[in-house]
Amino acid sequence: MVKSFRLYRDPVFLFFVVVSFFFLNTLVLADGPLSELTGTVTVNETPVPNAVVYLMPEKEGTLSVEPIEYTIKQKELAFLPAFSVVTVGSTVYFENNDDKIHNVRSNGPSNRFNLGTHLPETTKQVVLKNPGIVSVQCNVHPEMSAIIYVSPSPYAAVTNDAGRFKIRKIQPGKYTLVPWHQSLSRKEIAEGRRKINIEKAKETLSLGLMAMGGLDKDFTALTKIDWFSEVDEIASALETAFSRWKKKRHTSAATKVMRTYSVLYQESGLRKAIAKSLGEPRALELETRFDDIRKSVQGVKKGISASEIKQGIHALVSDLKKDAETIKGF
Repeated sequence: MVKSFRLYRDPVFLFFVVVSFFFLNTLVLADGPLSELTGTVTVNETPVPNAVVYLMPEKEGTLSVEPIEYTIKQKELAFLPAFSVVTVGSTVYFENNDDKIHNVRSNGPSNRFNLGTHLPETTKQVVLKNPGIVSVQCNVHPEMSAIIYVSPSPYAAVTNDAGRFKIRKIQPGKYTLVPWHQSLSRKEIAEGRRKINIEKAKETLSLGLMAMGGLDKDFTALTKIDWFSEVDEIASALETAFSRWKKKRHTSAATKVMRTYSVLYQESGLRKAIAKSLGEPRALELETRFDDIRKSVQGVKKGISASEIKQGIHALVSDLKKDAETIKGF
């Protein structure tokens, strides 16, 4: 008993007890009761599906966002699902379940990417690092499209066909509720924000939003599609082919040119865009110039100098850049 009494009077032991108490108390608070927020979103007094709502804490630095892994399938010339919500930093996998080649890309400002040629029965992936809308398209099949909303908060939900949503496992506190719907302008989204205090186990909310352009307005539609990234890739690939030719790797150089034409000019949709906006003769002319470069590096065309091949590549890339500027928006 004497030893026990002396132990409890020991300053080091007492310090350990106090620290342990506060540490355990913190854990209890952190793992305390979580809340749930349910509600309905209407736009112009109509319940809408595929509206996104998420919560941002008023106190900065208190939010922990866990990325997820998410799969979108390509089947029967469609992205499935066509609308998705993921958190910042998530990895999205694209599975090609069609028997056709696809080309998955996004020209949006938040997460711009181009996954290149996507062969049947293969999977490609992209990490979405920034919050915002990702408009996904296939250059080979323009009828294919999907929307991914990248949320900066783990407390996010998407409305169902009845306009209803549910956000689970919310840490109680003060938040700003942020809405999004494709019919809303940036100003209308800002006006739709709401302060909300999550206190009870279950909270409900009815959010009524106004879209001046009407429900048919789609602010996610890409009105400007450019092909500059494809042209830059073509320029880099043709430079690689030229470098191989200088090392007398003629077959490898020719293969590189043919693949550049097939993947980056044709399958990407660039050729189709040029033919649509500038005419089929222009698309065929550029096609012929690709083939001339291929014949030069393969050795089919005799007596061609390095400067002539270099000039042919430079002229082709220069004209492709001019065409990309001209067809921007088609």
